[in-house]
Order: sequence, then structure tokens, then C-alpha cells
Amino acid sequence: MAIGRNKIRQFTDAMTIQWANGKNEARLTPGVGRFVSHVGWYAEVGRDDEFDRFVYQAGIPQMEIRHPRQGATAQIVRHWNLGERLRFFPLTSGPVATTVAASLSARNVAATIEAGIGLRWGRGEGERSKMAIRGYLQILRRGTDETGGEWLLYPRLIQISVRSRMTDELLAALVDHVRVCEIADTLVDRAKHPDVIHCYELALPLGPGQEEQWGKGETATVMPMTSLHPETIDLPYLRTLWRPDQVVELALRDWPDVQAWAHEFSLGGYTEPTGQTPAPVDDAYTGDEAIAANGRSVYAGDAL
Repeated sequence: MAIGRNKIRQFTDAMTIQWANGKNEARLTPGVGRFVSHVGWYAEVGRDDEFDRFVYQAGIPQMEIRHPRQGATAQIVRHWNLGERLRFFPLTSGPVATTVAASLSARNVAATIEAGIGLRWGRGEGERSKMAIRGYLQILRRGTDETGGEWLLYPRLIQISVRSRMTDELLAALVDHVRVCEIADTLVDRAKHPDVIHCYELALPLGPGQEEQWGKGETATVMPMTSLHPETIDLPYLRTLWRPDQVVELALRDWPDVQAWAHEFSLGGYTEPTGQTPAPVDDAYTGDEAIAANGRSVYAGDAL
């Protein structure tokens, strides 16, 4: 009988980016001025040399965030200030349910993992759930605007990580992105793109939603992240979000690793790389709450 021999699997680390929801305190000029409430995307400086070079060349500024620590002096950490809006090509086949609880139910948890979504119930005090999604980041070069700016693609996997109530917001953003992909199915040139539009083929714009009061009893004002897709979707809009050719090659290469990572994450075996600074003040929790790509490459914007 042949027993075979296993090969130890090494997961590729992905640079983690996080969302500051207004409960976070930052100063936009490191070492200068007061810490004030901050909203937007950020990533820790010095965690990944290649990512650091990419955002530096894009003109992304640095800032400092003050991370409170229970029973200890607050930690001041330098981060890249990625702004309030970014584009993300999610490497997932999409949610299988619209809520965290349903996604983690016995009938759906395996499918959630197979979809490349890292999701699990939290284990720490006050943590409700943890969620992460991997994909490819586009950021707007500093000094430009939405109409004339240049969106730059980071050609390695990055990871958006959230926890507690913010997991609902990230899951809702993915559900909305699937809505847009389904509409795109009806608008693309089917002679050139006979398959469904995969989630990674369109950028998911993520940014601030409406200010909300979260919590029971003592509430906190937060600015959750949300999908910035409009309600009405047309072909000109889809063309602005269509992925660069390179994203297809990256997705086909990285998909098996993302599925394996999602399995490890969901079982609780995957943690952030050593030294990763945790999300400050929780991603939005107030303390009151207990792709299967088919291998066929489709290029450029010819389908749109």
C-alpha cells in the first residue's frame, strides 16, 4: 500500500490593510500636532518592503495612529495613509449567504471557505467575529482626482481584515459586488466573454458609508466602510472598473493558495504575521455585543 508523503504548505503572507472608522485617533504629520479622529484606510509602515516601495512611489503620505492598550501606555505606530477610498479586486467566488451567522452555519461554512473567504467566530473577550478577504489593491496616485487620476495596481495579494460588527459591513460590500457582477453578465459582449463575470474582474470601490451610532446603552459614533457601487449600473460605469490584464494572471496563479488560506483562517489556525499591529479600538465594536476560475484568460476591456 502506498502511503505517499505530504509536503508542508507555506502560506504566502499578504500585506494587511485596515479601516479606521472614526474611533481611531491619528495625526497626519508624524511627530507633529494633536491626535484627532480619523476615517480611512491605512497600512503599517515597515511590514513589507515591496508594499512600502509601491505606496511611496505613488506619493502616499505617512501618519501616526495611537493604539490604546488595556492596562498599558498607548502605542504610537506609523502607517501609510491610503485615503478614504480605494479599489479592490476581491479574489473570491462570492458570499454564499448574506449574514455572518448564515455564512458560518453548518450547511454553509464549507462553501464559505471554498469561496476564498476567511471567516470565523471570535475567541477573545468582546469579539463577535473575524473576517478577512484577499485580492488586489488599486490606489489613486496622490495629487490627482477621481476624474483625471491614475489608479495604480499593486501586483501582489493584499488582505483586508476586520472584526466584530465590521464583518457585517465587509460581507455586505461583497454581496453588493456580486450584484454588480450579475448585472455585468447582462451587459458584456457574450461572444467575447461567455463565462460569468468573476468577482476579481471588476474593482470593488470601498470607502466611507453613513455615520452611525453603534452599541447598546452607551453608543459610539462610527463611520463604517461600505461598497461605493451606485444603485444604477451601466456599461460606461463597468468600463471604469474593468480589471487590468495582469489581474487575470495573478488570480489564476493565486486562487489555490487563497482557498487554502481561507480554510486555515476559518479553522483558527491562521493569525496575522508576527508583529502585526492589531486594529485600534476594534474595527467598530463598542463592547456591548457578546473562485473557481476556469483557467481561461479573458483580456483587456474587449468584453466591455
